[in-house]
Amino acid sequence: MQKKQLPPKFFDPVSFGGGKGAKHDDEEEVEDDFDLVAVMKEMTVHERRKVYALKGILDEYKKARTKFREELAILQMDHLRAAQRLHDVRAAIVRGLRDVTEEEIAAVTTTVASGVQEIPSDDEDGEEGKSEPQPRGATAGTDEKAAKSVRVVTPQEEKSRLEVAAAAADGGIPDFWLTAMCNAEVVESMITERDRHALSFLQDIVMEYVEDDPQKGVRLNFHFAPNEYFTNTVLSKTYRMSFNEDSGEFEIDSMKSTPVEWKSPEKNLTVILKKKKQRHKKSKSIRVVTQEEKCPSFFTLFTDPCRDDDDEDDDHDDDNGKEGKHSGDAGKKGDKGDDEDDDDDDDEEEAEAELHIEVGQLLMEEIVPKAAFFYTGKSVDQTAQALHNQIQIQFGGDDDDDDEDEDDNEEDDDAPNTQPRLIQHGRKGRGGAGGSGGRGGKGKQECKQQ
Repeated sequence: MQKKQLPPKFFDPVSFGGGKGAKHDDEEEVEDDFDLVAVMKEMTVHERRKVYALKGILDEYKKARTKFREELAILQMDHLRAAQRLHDVRAAIVRGLRDVTEEEIAAVTTTVASGVQEIPSDDEDGEEGKSEPQPRGATAGTDEKAAKSVRVVTPQEEKSRLEVAAAAADGGIPDFWLTAMCNAEVVESMITERDRHALSFLQDIVMEYVEDDPQKGVRLNFHFAPNEYFTNTVLSKTYRMSFNEDSGEFEIDSMKSTPVEWKSPEKNLTVILKKKKQRHKKSKSIRVVTQEEKCPSFFTLFTDPCRDDDDEDDDHDDDNGKEGKHSGDAGKKGDKGDDEDDDDDDDEEEAEAELHIEVGQLLMEEIVPKAAFFYTGKSVDQTAQALHNQIQIQFGGDDDDDDEDEDDNEEDDDAPNTQPRLIQHGRKGRGGAGGSGGRGGKGKQECKQQ
């Protein structure tokens, strides 16, 4: 996967040389026209000496930043180990390997900063359901719009699901990770109805650093129970990264995935089998052949959308060898058509790669550490507030109320954002985890709660 970098606006007359200071291939043509002697002649001796001194200070600054990243990597590893101990407890509860303790339940208190709400008893659920009136004026379209991005699990639904899980031999929380991912709009856009049953076997998602170094990349390990679709027990997605000195951020260099070992072509969720009839030219006999066509699936995440440059060059050489057999205008037309097809394929691969990066970052930054939040979706209070805002927009309200709402929104903008959101390095995000700006639109499979 080739990184995209814009040519620098100004060229460095004093290069640091070697390693990270080496020139990029895409800068060579631009720098051929750069006259270093002319630039140096425009400077006075005093200016050149000062520039050299500033370059030395910048070099020391880069060394300090490098040391900072090394120390930060140590803290990140310590944090990951501490968080993983808690995630192991979560995984045991989800899989039904252990039950929750009274101390763990007592630790759940109402906290405004964290957004954690106290678990009410069955009696409190009944009293609150009778005493709290439903918001008026909420049309069906408003309800659908408010509940489109995040699925709300009602207490009755949750109770029935947990009762079924408790009655089962293994216990645990059924479809925990499937529900959590479906409540994140960007990830939900990849999940189809065919994927749902296979993803119900997903037991845990574990994040680790490549070679125990946060600066080298991140690996997501998807742990599956034995199932009827594939033989893998762990599917991994690795994002290798490197630090860009110019942007000051880490960039994705490459993505590697564990190939899914499907038990049969019929169980392969990334393709659709279609039967076509073929007639033999000489014997006129008809035979039926089965062809595979790619289809949308969450499991395309475990493919590599962007191949290495060496592989692409080999394929290009093979294509040229085949095209060399043709001659005349037909060969020229074929070359032009192949170039257009290659451009379309490159655009599709780039879009798929961006989606894989976006989904991977959302998983590692939001869903994996906050899986319980995504499992329950938005709280009832958040949904009621969203409905209230929609009603105010639809039917209008007092100007004073609007002014107060604007003031509140300004204060909220200044305050830290505690809602799940996706920040993609080097690009603008496609939308938050629970917002309406993620991938979706026409043709998207709706991920419903089972």
